[in-house]
Amino acid sequence: MTRGRVLGTIGILLTGAGVVAALTVMYECMRAVMNIGGSCGSGGTGLPSCPGNVAGLMPAAIWGGLIFAGLYVWQCAKHHVPSFTSLLWPALFISLGWNFLDYGIHGGTVSAGLLVVGVVFVGMGGVPLIWALPHLWHVYVRGEIDADKPWHVTATSSAVGSLKALTGLKTPNEDMTDSLEKLDSLHKSGALDDLEYAKAKDKVIRGVKT
Repeated sequence: MTRGRVLGTIGILLTGAGVVAALTVMYECMRAVMNIGGSCGSGGTGLPSCPGNVAGLMPAAIWGGLIFAGLYVWQCAKHHVPSFTSLLWPALFISLGWNFLDYGIHGGTVSAGLLVVGVVFVGMGGVPLIWALPHLWHVYVRGEIDADKPWHVTATSSAVGSLKALTGLKTPNEDMTDSLEKLDSLHKSGALDDLEYAKAKDKVIRGVKT
């Protein structure tokens, strides 16, 4: 195995573990707050004090989860490895929905409000999960790496692509591809001879600014 593949494997495992850790922290923080009535705050708010380090852990888990999810998707795309991106949304909403359902019938009492929210959250995660299962089957069981992605994954990709188009942002790989295509056109037109083309192509690949 080459050094690049080893580093890629490590990157995918670490970023994937970061996503799982963030989801776990959010799940446990939510249960800690639900244990004291479902809300908490700092002094002077009239609410119970947040247990432990929940006040800091929850926002850290939310932002950390988003960052790790982005890095995970990037690492998988960079190394051409199929990812579990289609499971991230279901994992988030089904786990939090379960908490609402669990505490909706907690301690022998029934809270209709929590049960309704729980059903909504589970539905928000369950529908995309059901939609994703055929894709996961084709990719991981049948080995069809290029199988069509679920709608919630393609919609997210389209949104990111539209944002990049509006802002004019390009990834380094896209920028390199454009440069190589321009050089190839110049070479074919005769504007660059073989030696000039080889030197210019080498500079683009090595990221040397001219």
